[in-house]
Amino acid sequence: MPKMTQKNSAGKAPVKSSATTISRLMSLLISVLATPFNLIFIGLRVIWSGRRLRLAAIALTLVAVTALIFRVESFSPVADMVRGQTHKATASAGFKVNDITVEGRKRTQRKDLLAAIDIGQNDPIFAIDLPSVHARIEALPWVEKAVVLRRLPNIIHIDLTEREPFAFYKAGNDLALIDRKGVTITRHHLAPFGHLPVFSGKGATLRASAFMEMLQAYPILRNRMVAAHWNSGRRWTVMLDHGGQVHLPAHGVSGALDRLMVLEKERRVLAIENQAIDLRLPGRVLLRPANERSSAFDRAQGGSAS
Repeated sequence: MPKMTQKNSAGKAPVKSSATTISRLMSLLISVLATPFNLIFIGLRVIWSGRRLRLAAIALTLVAVTALIFRVESFSPVADMVRGQTHKATASAGFKVNDITVEGRKRTQRKDLLAAIDIGQNDPIFAIDLPSVHARIEALPWVEKAVVLRRLPNIIHIDLTEREPFAFYKAGNDLALIDRKGVTITRHHLAPFGHLPVFSGKGATLRASAFMEMLQAYPILRNRMVAAHWNSGRRWTVMLDHGGQVHLPAHGVSGALDRLMVLEKERRVLAIENQAIDLRLPGRVLLRPANERSSAFDRAQGGSAS
């Protein structure tokens, strides 16, 4: 228990000689400085106290030196030589690529995947640069995510997650297959996906997924939709399978579609060919031939049909 110095009635501690105070401070300083050296000395004695511990210390030293050789640029020729000899030795011991296994491949072409992998039969398995292989595979158009693993002693395993085709995006004469995130998958061999809708308009790819999610509540319209155009960054125009159109407002889209569903139930307006259904005026539904402009809406908007 530390010694307690009691103060006298005047609030001052008893006066000690300056020589005693200096002596105690010097002793404390020496103890603090000596402690780390004592610990190092004790550690060295423990390490060298037995043959196995001495061998362990030597091994750790060799590992440290080897790591230094591989990290310091001036030693790179030595490191390359050591690395090459190590890979050759491990391959001789059976650690070489005899097989490549793949899971999750549906639409990625086999030849494209093999070209991206770029691994030869009997290549030393520890010489394979997995991050580089991973990057090349994920650069393939159908691949969204890839996992590349060594399965010792002789297998490289690849697990693919491919992009799901969601729709087309059309810009001018350019037609591309996109996924739900709007990422372009391919512009080739598009015929098998002809049942998917076509989106157009600047910014449409970023909004297409949310728009299709909203249309799930209106299956009659969704089932007839073949295309949708994002107009002036504000609103959608839906093209129907018989040539008709549905002009949606910039705001209150759900309310407008609810009005359309009421009218559809009463008059089956979505079944009429080449008819434009204009929902842009609040509280109203305008019907007209698809090739004519909505004069009532134009007057309400001062002649603008945007």
